[in-house]
Amino acid sequence: MNLHIKLNLNSVRKYPDGTFGAQVITSDADDNQAFYACKVKRTSPFEVELDRSNVHEFIAGRWQTATVNDALAKQLTGSMRKFVSSYARLFTKDVSEGRGGKQFAMWTDAVVAIADSGGKHKLKIDDKIFESKDAISLLANDQTVIEYRLIGDPLRILRLDLTEYPYILKRLQEQFEHAKKEYMKGRNSRPIGGMSWAENQNYSKAFGKSRYDHREKERSRA
Repeated sequence: MNLHIKLNLNSVRKYPDGTFGAQVITSDADDNQAFYACKVKRTSPFEVELDRSNVHEFIAGRWQTATVNDALAKQLTGSMRKFVSSYARLFTKDVSEGRGGKQFAMWTDAVVAIADSGGKHKLKIDDKIFESKDAISLLANDQTVIEYRLIGDPLRILRLDLTEYPYILKRLQEQFEHAKKEYMKGRNSRPIGGMSWAENQNYSKAFGKSRYDHREKERSRA
């Protein structure tokens, strides 16, 4: 059966052992819904594995241990794979409560990615991912509308008029300043030419050695 899968973003938690837990909602063509709680662990930067012994379904007002078939297991895993690979490092907010043990969630506002040379910063506000105009400017001159994507729905491009949401603009500007600061720190640590200091030193040594070898050859010909 082909199910529509939706990840409850607010439920995602990271645990000290590196596993992630979340609630996942499934719905079929008749809009019959089922609610699951499951855990995955990362097996590589872009892959996760479902703990099939620790899947629960919400039935009759309580969570009950569930047995899932291969098809459902694949869909539950797929719902978390891209999310974990894209946002795992953002889970640094301690939301532990009492006897439940350590748990970490994402911050509401965060820098998802720092721009590389000529690139754009990716900024998270709630469940929205925005991109800056470039590495040193959040918006273009006179720009008031900005595009964004929803976490979990990266293919759909939406638009937000910032004149109607000044508090979003303020939060965006705060995260942008964090990203720009880190970008400038990285750029200022690289010498002219774009290489790292280590690369530059190795190049200088190699260049100096080539000049030394050339002089030795000239002397041997004299």
